[in-house]
Amino acid sequence: MSDLKPRGIPIILDGVERHFLFTLNIIDELQDKYGKNLYEIIEDLTKNEESGHLLREVVTILLNDEVDRTERLGMQEAPMRVTQVDVGEMIGLDNYWDVMAALLRAYGVSLPEIEDEDPNWESGQTNN
Repeated sequence: MSDLKPRGIPIILDGVERHFLFTLNIIDELQDKYGKNLYEIIEDLTKNEESGHLLREVVTILLNDEVDRTERLGMQEAPMRVTQVDVGEMIGLDNYWDVMAALLRAYGVSLPEIEDEDPNWESGQTNN
């Protein structure tokens, strides 16, 4: 299994490449924790002037999920588990926007693609 490659959006934190990936498990965990859907949580991150605590919590959850995922897949070098204090020290004014951009890219990558050929898309009808 040594040829497995990390999934997700890469971000360098403290000189180490990590990956943000919104899996179904992460989405469920975040929605349960905050009582909101993922869109509302991301919106809170981008619109709230005091979103530092929320950003720290979301990044901590994403990074620790990466650890669990790489250990489960048997990757040789699983990254280290982090606490919110660790993440708070990893994110500063010098990389805040890089972290936020990676998080938003990971969120965007996690959304399903809209098929341009579906004539029912605009009318709201689906072929279920």
